[in-house]
Amino acid sequence: MLRRLLVRPRVVLPVLTWALVLALLPHLTEAAPLPPATATPVEDPAALETRLIVAHLVALGVSPEDATARMATLSEAERHALAQRLDEVEAGGSAAAVIAVAIIVGLLVVLILELMGRRVISRP
Repeated sequence: MLRRLLVRPRVVLPVLTWALVLALLPHLTEAAPLPPATATPVEDPAALETRLIVAHLVALGVSPEDATARMATLSEAERHALAQRLDEVEAGGSAAAVIAVAIIVGLLVVLILELMGRRVISRP
């Protein structure tokens, strides 16, 4: 039964036509070649890093003058390291870390009081 379905021209001809069309279409990588690279002068990497860092600091709320003054105090190696880790720079401390430290300190105080024999009663 299956053999009769596959041998019939109504099934075979459309499948062969579809396969032929797919074989003749160009692949995505062959569709359009890249244009030749133009010879443009490359900007100084240190100046580019400085502009990126200043723009990121300004986006975080630092004034442009303060950001530029801070960049002037950094050495070349420090500026490069900061530019590489720019996505990790935040405007201030993490609020989650402060809350976590406060909870841990509170639990330690309760634990020490319980170990000393004092009762710690908390009422809602």
